[in-house]
Amino acid sequence: MNNTDLTSTFDPKLLEIYRSLLKNPDDLDLLLETTYASRNAADMIFAVSAEQSVTGKSVAVVAAREHLAEESEYVPHAWNLWPDVVPPRLDTEPYIEGKPQECDYWLVKLRGGRFITAKLTRQKNWVQISENLIESYREFSPRPSAAWLDSQVEPRENDWNAYPKFIPVPGTYEVLLTDGRERAVTWKDGKWSFYADEIAAFKKII
Repeated sequence: MNNTDLTSTFDPKLLEIYRSLLKNPDDLDLLLETTYASRNAADMIFAVSAEQSVTGKSVAVVAAREHLAEESEYVPHAWNLWPDVVPPRLDTEPYIEGKPQECDYWLVKLRGGRFITAKLTRQKNWVQISENLIESYREFSPRPSAAWLDSQVEPRENDWNAYPKFIPVPGTYEVLLTDGRERAVTWKDGKWSFYADEIAAFKKII
């Protein structure tokens, strides 16, 4: 997105506040780029150095993400770019004692190309992973039924496969655990990296 697009993306009243903090108005475009890149699911930070500030001291303005005029919509079961798209509440984890989980579990693609399971709180904070490492995310695939897995007679490349009836080739897969949870797990050297005794099915990540 170029600087003109960014200017039109921010709330005009917020831009007035930003401009009022700068000695040199020409610094605005670059600072908007930095601010836009800093956004998370809730807010963004406009950081002005002491050299740029009208006060001669550094200033940081935290603004709610709602000040952005244009936002991309979440697309179910598709890869959604982070932080361009804010994840919705999924609430798809199996309940514990009749209560929903605090976190949602997402299938996440990292910037280096690796796939992992990542937790997101109800407050839209990613847990135990730096947001800067995330490229995109999506929901796990719809769960297959036990009857469907039992009746499967041959493996399918881009669909669920019963385990241990069928054995995957090395790689990272979506897996279905026996209690209904879904995770991203790697098969290597003839074994799973996690949940080895709980995996009921696996599916190629596409």
